[in-house]
Amino acid sequence: MENVNIAEHKNSKASILQALRLYKNVSRVQLSELTGLSRATISLAISELIDMGLVQQTRSRQSTGGRPAISLQLAPYTRGIIGADFNNTEWTLGAFDLPGNVLKKVRIPVKNSAPKEVIRALTDKLNPFIQSLNTPPLPLLGLSMPGLINTKLGLIYSASDLDWHNIEIGKEVNETIDWSTIVLNRHKARGLSECRYGAAKEHNEVIYIGIGTGIASGLFHNLQLISGAIGGAGELGHITIEPNGPLCPCGNKGCLQLLATGPAIEKEARMLLRTGEPSVLQQDPYYDLQLLKAEDICIAADQHDQLAMQVVEKAATYLGIAMANLVNILNPEVIILGGSIPKCSSLYIKIAEKVMKQHAMSPLTANITVKTSTFTEIGGALGAANLALDHHINTIFDPVPASLKPESN
Repeated sequence: MENVNIAEHKNSKASILQALRLYKNVSRVQLSELTGLSRATISLAISELIDMGLVQQTRSRQSTGGRPAISLQLAPYTRGIIGADFNNTEWTLGAFDLPGNVLKKVRIPVKNSAPKEVIRALTDKLNPFIQSLNTPPLPLLGLSMPGLINTKLGLIYSASDLDWHNIEIGKEVNETIDWSTIVLNRHKARGLSECRYGAAKEHNEVIYIGIGTGIASGLFHNLQLISGAIGGAGELGHITIEPNGPLCPCGNKGCLQLLATGPAIEKEARMLLRTGEPSVLQQDPYYDLQLLKAEDICIAADQHDQLAMQVVEKAATYLGIAMANLVNILNPEVIILGGSIPKCSSLYIKIAEKVMKQHAMSPLTANITVKTSTFTEIGGALGAANLALDHHINTIFDPVPASLKPESN
């Protein structure tokens, strides 16, 4: 019975920490409402968490005046969580404290795209990275990666741009480091960081869409990722937009991935340039069109180059149709657009939002907001680290292994 009570008390503290992670400054009364715990349990657990240095009290004067209200928040720099985002050519490895502050980040180039080599590039740098931290990290690792991913199994079903299929990425990592490892799609990871710390932190119903060499989305309800049965919720890149469109590597025709992303923009621009259409993109007649990048086209479109504007408008229109379908199905408060394409082109965003509002039900778009993301790749690392802690939050109460304690000077 005593062990049951100890376990229950540990779970109570974990519930409180999770509520503070999600909602930041919270009063004791609010904690009781959020967790369902009694005020007596809240009081005892908070006292212990303050003694452990994990939680601190703050005072803020209420807008109506009167005595300052006491709220609770996570103390900074007490524990670290580690995440890494892979963008096909390099890792962004980051360490964060419990409130989400960046403790340290590094970029790790990857020269070989074979799964074992990708993982080795990360794990070879992990121990030196840990030893350089001043805050002891928890033995957890969140990985933000491309492809259709089953987070429960740590399995990448497919990442077509890397030619990966059925890669047990979680197992690959655990063969090297004995840490609990969580793997999720990078756009879902980046969306999670936007929900909790970025452009969507004031909203409860959120869609994040990442557009770069591929396209995928993350769906979020009350700051939590909606995963679906096998982790596939939000595979926006493979919805059919043109039934008789080009063949996708997934075997379907007319997938959004082939119509609205960077490669689609590059392909369309090259085709038009070969017909002799004038553009600043090809002032040199000897310029190799294979070197043309989507980012250059997007920048030219924002500078009113007619060919580039035509190309970007076509791609953004397809995205806007997909966004309209999402709005009609999910009724979000906000859509966050991230990735290299929205970052480079305000026209792309403007057209996509306009088309979305034309095709979705007007009551559903009346108050919807479309924003650009706050984070870049570090958002993927932060989101992945957060999901790892979501799954293993009780790890906070375990003794810090000697190997993870900062080295004394």
